Amino acid sequence: MRKHSESGLTRRSLIGSGIGAAVGFASWRSRAATPAKVRVGAINPSSGVLAFPGQACVRGIDVGAKFAKEKFGIELQIIHADTQSRPENGRIAAENLIRQGCTVLIGAWDSGATISALQAAEAAKVPMVVHIASATQVTSQGFTEVFRYYPTSLTIVRKSLMELKSILSSIKDAPTSAVVMHLNNTMGQSTAASIDQAWKEVEVPLRIAEYIPYDERAKDLSVEVAKAKASGADALVSVTRVNDAIMIIRECTKQGWNPKMIFSPNSNGAQDKAYYDALGKYGDGAILSTLWYNPKAPDAAAILKRFASDYPNDWVDGNSGCAFEAVQIVADAVSRAGSSESAAIHAALKGTDMTPILMSSGKIKFDANGQNMGSDVTILQGQNGKPRVVAPQSVAEAALQYPLVPFNSR
Repeated sequence: MRKHSESGLTRRSLIGSGIGAAVGFASWRSRAATPAKVRVGAINPSSGVLAFPGQACVRGIDVGAKFAKEKFGIELQIIHADTQSRPENGRIAAENLIRQGCTVLIGAWDSGATISALQAAEAAKVPMVVHIASATQVTSQGFTEVFRYYPTSLTIVRKSLMELKSILSSIKDAPTSAVVMHLNNTMGQSTAASIDQAWKEVEVPLRIAEYIPYDERAKDLSVEVAKAKASGADALVSVTRVNDAIMIIRECTKQGWNPKMIFSPNSNGAQDKAYYDALGKYGDGAILSTLWYNPKAPDAAAILKRFASDYPNDWVDGNSGCAFEAVQIVADAVSRAGSSESAAIHAALKGTDMTPILMSSGKIKFDANGQNMGSDVTILQGQNGKPRVVAPQSVAEAALQYPLVPFNSR
């Protein structure tokens, strides 16, 4: 884990530190005259209830900056800010970073914090590349400084449900009904609404028995899991962060609820190392739809080697991968702009047209609202203590295991 010297987050103090150049990748020639150094503000929830994915993003950004130095010939001085998992701190962090001379921002993982940070970016006319945050509002409120790499909740849910429908058609004794358990924050509500809409559009052959919302700061989900079990549904569709994903599985185990399938569109949990560390054998079997890295990408081997060297106790996941990719988007724009000024970087970001360096997510190109039009998703399943790619077939590394092995039989 990256060590930080972090105290409280205030309007007068900035949490974080810079990083310099790096070695370890093959060399590339820079494509244009570029500024010697660019200050990039990175906003993530590296403490609080969202610390696990937030810290993964920090790792991805730091490795990404090292890679960009070699790939694009640009030194990105990363200044990290911690929202402490509080959405309202997004704007405070962004304002502090801008005062520190950051001319482009990356952030903020949580949709609420991202929208908050974008308000400051908009006021200061500083572009912000959104590595992860799926709520529709991020690119539907008229922000001109936003460039979101991650798909909207509706896009990722629709594609996820198409994959789910394909899976259901290929298995015997498929589930017949599902209960949807979801966070009641900005991301969770947006995703639940997207599920409701896309479920009908895609015509998923499962009846939704009930929607069960819960607070992201909940310390106990026994009542919600009991309600899900009582619904009679034989599949669980969950919209989670890693902490609550762990609590749900623990409660399923305690209460003896063994759904045939657990499927999570647009959420964390089954991709996080913390999930498997906490649950052990009970972490296997859950299915997750997410953006994931492409092991066949030209530079993937060098990038994965760098991650393993810098963070031997962690692995590359969708969080660190998307954060890494956001840094490459910034570096590409700075390279083409030939400037560290916000206006020039903004103009270059509008003209972005690049193949992802690491991720399996489709072409990166932003529409008039700042939304990336590429949005390929990958289906993962927990197998033997680690997420494995099971769909689409073109990138699958393992076969889907169905039904879910009963928790009390493990």
